[in-house]
Amino acid sequence: MSERDIMPSPRLHIRPAALALGLSWLLGLTAIAQSSSGRMPSPPQSAPPDALALVEKVAARLASYPELESWRARASSTSSRMASDWRPISVVSAEKIVTVDGAFWSEEILSATETAKGRTRDITEKLRKEARENAAKQRRSSADERKADQKRRGRRSLDMAREEIFPFGPERRSGYDFTVEGPSDLDGAPVVLLRSRSRVRSDDRLEGLYFVDPATHDVRRAELTLAKVPAPLKRMEIELDFEVLPEGYHMMTKAVMRIHVDVIIKNIRVEAVETYGDFKWGEGKAGS
Repeated sequence: MSERDIMPSPRLHIRPAALALGLSWLLGLTAIAQSSSGRMPSPPQSAPPDALALVEKVAARLASYPELESWRARASSTSSRMASDWRPISVVSAEKIVTVDGAFWSEEILSATETAKGRTRDITEKLRKEARENAAKQRRSSADERKADQKRRGRRSLDMAREEIFPFGPERRSGYDFTVEGPSDLDGAPVVLLRSRSRVRSDDRLEGLYFVDPATHDVRRAELTLAKVPAPLKRMEIELDFEVLPEGYHMMTKAVMRIHVDVIIKNIRVEAVETYGDFKWGEGKAGS
């Protein structure tokens, strides 16, 4: 396995359903993880009344957002290879337009650079070629072919559907324990901290801390990790920021990922950040 197999791409793509997030930064990550089949869930535990009540309110709020199948956004991304003190060794930066059309996503690379050892080079054409190839591959592949390819590659991208990030619906909440950690603030605004813990200790499950608006029950931030960290992975953190736009859509506006993989004699540390804005949907209708 080469270092290229583990290093994340500087791209992050979003799939439909108002949030469907594909973290292509995790390229190769799950290919080096152990299989998580055969694990049994922990014995069920009852959530405290205040936690259960909050979970139900958050679930109702999530279900109230209008559905969104096609949209575009302006995105800025950086992917930094980090030293042991988490200072950047090299940085890839890109400006792009992300487009989601039903089950397909694409990226229009506007500009891209790579900076290392004090030198910066333009890699716009390189990323444009990769973006075109990825889009063409999606269009050529059937749903079954895409699933088979993902399995063959060891689930190199962590495709997170909305219900995986927000396991609050009646059909999923039984697989988690929830606790309310109390009031806090986020960017100067009050929030309630709600923690989830998967009863199945698996690297296919996410768990973590949610920052919930106490008045509207909107999730404003999620800080997540894997319920079970596979052996080569020393650290994996995901931070997702959300905003309810004036049109009522609950959109991700920022994503941060930090990973540390220890493979044989190599320690690979990466921090990737992507921000979204200037949303458009339907017939070119602009968002915030």
